[in-house]
Amino acid sequence: MGIDVTSLSVAMFLYEPGDGGLDRVAILMANGFAERGVKTELWMIRDHGPSRALISDKVTVRIIPVPAIGSRSVQLLLQLPALIQTIRQQHPHVLMSAGNQSNFAIALACRLAACGTQAVSKITNPMRRPGMRGIRLMIRRWRFGVSARLAALTMTLSEADARALATEFPAIASRFQCVHNPYATAGMLAAGQMRAEAASTAPQLLSVGRLMPQKDHATMLEALGLLRARPWSLVMLGDGPLAPVLAAQAERLGIADRIQFKGFVLDPLPWYTQSQLMILSSRYEGLPAAPIEALACGCSVVTTACSPGLTELMAATGLPAPVPVGDAVALAAGILSAMDTPQSPSGLSRFALRYSVESSVNDHLAIVQNLT
Repeated sequence: MGIDVTSLSVAMFLYEPGDGGLDRVAILMANGFAERGVKTELWMIRDHGPSRALISDKVTVRIIPVPAIGSRSVQLLLQLPALIQTIRQQHPHVLMSAGNQSNFAIALACRLAACGTQAVSKITNPMRRPGMRGIRLMIRRWRFGVSARLAALTMTLSEADARALATEFPAIASRFQCVHNPYATAGMLAAGQMRAEAASTAPQLLSVGRLMPQKDHATMLEALGLLRARPWSLVMLGDGPLAPVLAAQAERLGIADRIQFKGFVLDPLPWYTQSQLMILSSRYEGLPAAPIEALACGCSVVTTACSPGLTELMAATGLPAPVPVGDAVALAAGILSAMDTPQSPSGLSRFALRYSVESSVNDHLAIVQNLT
């Protein structure tokens, strides 16, 4: 089944090369495909952004024109005619969506183009979010269901997500398939295997993620405020609208002098290797990249129970269980326990091997070949 990879043509739709984990993953995947000899293109609405420098010269970048009006969701619908025309002109074997927001547009465009290009969606954030109910949940569930029915296949980031979606949509349960995203680069894994045990008496803590409500950095700062008596410092990587709010909170808690806000960083590897503990305080996630990147680099992780897939991964690898979402006391206890019981960096790094770029490209290529 399938054809030789050098005969394949794959396009990946990414809105723009932004500052999120989704953008980085899509670019790493496109680069990996191109390295294997697959004719690979990135289709985007704009060709500039913080992660643009990551795109390999072997990947063709194609801009899908769209009127510069409305929100991102509106633009994804307005670009449908241009997208359909591009599909018919370029006729890739597979058009892959980088994540939730573009799933519907990509699947609909492939159906309307009617030229044989297969649409592959990817669920990067859970359908059911905390506190979402009523009409908002109904609309979101409808959109997820229609997108999955239109697409040839919908990839999830964990077996837990695949099971949940199969339960939601039993008539198309077979269309949901788990795939491992390319989170751990070769450099991260090498750093983790070579890393020595930490000797610092004042551990450096790390937070990686956009400064937005979903990431719930406020609970993390509150937890660290409870640990003022212990020596620690925190580096926060990421931009976002809550930056001034979080800086003010750190001042109120009396911990501002221990925190560095670094903004967006294209290459987080040096920060992972310099830190002893990475903290993820999110309210909800699909399968977040940052904790797996941290493990690849030999950095311990404390996380909230924001992702069923991450909870299963932590349990399968013997790592400490996630703490309840939004519970600063529980998060502080988890951080304290991790500081007092450091783990082997090389052992932590081995947990991330399944999410190496090489392994992930193999997973995605197998899916693409089976569809052609």
